[in-house]
Amino acid sequence: MGKGRPLVLAGLLVMVSLFAPASLGHTQQTLTVILTDEGVVAGNITDPAFVQGNIAWFRMEDSTDNTSMVVRVDVDMDGVFNASNDFESPTLTNTCELDENGSLVDDTCAVSSKYAFDMNASVGTYQFWVHRTHNGTETVWNHSIMVHKDVHEEDGPSPGDCFGIGCENDDDQAGGATGTANSTTDQSMVIVLGVVSLVGMLALTMSIRQERIEAEAHTEKSYLEAE
Repeated sequence: MGKGRPLVLAGLLVMVSLFAPASLGHTQQTLTVILTDEGVVAGNITDPAFVQGNIAWFRMEDSTDNTSMVVRVDVDMDGVFNASNDFESPTLTNTCELDENGSLVDDTCAVSSKYAFDMNASVGTYQFWVHRTHNGTETVWNHSIMVHKDVHEEDGPSPGDCFGIGCENDDDQAGGATGTANSTTDQSMVIVLGVVSLVGMLALTMSIRQERIEAEAHTEKSYLEAE
């Protein structure tokens, strides 16, 4: 009976793996935002590839003497900065002094800062402000990041697919046929996997039963021999 339990667990794990829905994980991407003496290089960012869960990396590249920057992101999208709800970077400088071991001499020194948007972050335009301080004089630059919805699609467009107004009707007809075929195929695969799993479980059950009978017979034989 002891041998049968691992087999049962193995069978259950196989069934779970077969019937678990497949999911496409999103690979987190990092968008570098360069901060120069003339402003943000990329300006307003509206790349559709920047989606929920991605990271905005603000890097200080202004080498002007006595200059620092602080980045603030309007996380709650209310148009104003609030320290308790929004993101604020540490004070950024162009360089940080390192010791002979390559460690920071000043632990508070930073040349860059990252903000990771939540996987379920609200879709829309996020304002961010760059506060540049040079010789005690502060200048504020306003910019924005467009965050798009992270949509997982199993099937993407294929070469030769038709797009646009002129292809609308043909695309609808082709899409309907393809969708029906894919749905039928998926259902068939589920049925096949279910049958295979069921047969496997029956085989495991029969094997366990056989082991139990043999074990009982062996026990009874040993008892008779002992008498």
